Amino acid sequence: MNRNYLNSKIWGGTLTQLSPFYLGYLRLKYCLDALCDTNGKILEVGCGGGGFVASVKNYRHDLKVFAVDVNKKAIISGSTKYKDIHFKTGNAYALPYRKSYFDAVLIEDVLEHLASPQKALVEISRVLRENGVFHAYVPLEGEWYTLHNLLYKLGWRAKERLAGHIQQFSIFSLRLSFKKAGFKIVNTKYSTHLLGQVVDAGYFEFLSLLNRKLEVGLEEDLSHKAKIFRIIKNVVTAIINFESIFLSKVPSAGVHITAVKSE
Repeated sequence: MNRNYLNSKIWGGTLTQLSPFYLGYLRLKYCLDALCDTNGKILEVGCGGGGFVASVKNYRHDLKVFAVDVNKKAIISGSTKYKDIHFKTGNAYALPYRKSYFDAVLIEDVLEHLASPQKALVEISRVLRENGVFHAYVPLEGEWYTLHNLLYKLGWRAKERLAGHIQQFSIFSLRLSFKKAGFKIVNTKYSTHLLGQVVDAGYFEFLSLLNRKLEVGLEEDLSHKAKIFRIIKNVVTAIINFESIFLSKVPSAGVHITAVKSE
C-alpha cells in the first residue's frame, strides 16, 4: 500500500446534503439523528477536507464545531473553505484537546484506516465528557456474509491499496472495542447492503484495472465530468440509499453506531 499516495489525497472535502442523491446522505442523516439532543462543542476525528463536519454545521448552526486530521494538506484546504469550523492538525492517538472538552465526537470512515483503532477509541473517550455522544460510521468488511470479505479471502486487495482499508471489522469486534473504551452503544443502523457492496467493490476493481488513483473523492471528481455521469451516479446512489433505509436493521457491510460515554 502506497502511504504517500493516501496521505496526499484530500478525503471528504465536499459538502453533502440530506438528499438520497448524495453519497454521504445516510452518514449525514444518522449523524444528525445522533446529535438531536446535543448542544455545545462537537469534534470530528479524521475530518479530511472537512466537508462532512461542515455539512453537519449547515444543519446545526447552534453547534460549535471542531475538526482534526493528521493530513496537513487536508486541514489547510478545509480551513480555507469552511471558515466557521475550528480546524487543527493532530493525531487520533493524541488529540490536541483537554480531557472531557467535547459534548459529542464523530468519526466517519476512519477506524478502518488506523493501525491501532483501540488506541484511538480510548483517546476519543478521554476528550468526551461523561454521557457525551459518540457517533461512528465503520465498514464491516470482516463479516463473513459481505462481498468484501469473500473477495479478501480470494486475495482481492484493491480497496486496501487504493483506499487504505487495513482493518476488516465485524460488528462483534466493534462492540467489544467500544465497550473496552468506555462506551455504551445505544443505537445501531446498517447500510451498504447488496447493491451497495457490488457497486463499491466494482468501483475499486475498476480503478485497480485502469491503474487509476483519485486525488479527490468520487463526488468531487464527478463534478468535473459530463452531466450524464452525474445523472448515473445520482440514480444509482438513490437506489443504494433507499435499499439501506429499508434494510437499516439488517446486518450489512457498514454500520452507524451511536454510543454514550459511560459514567
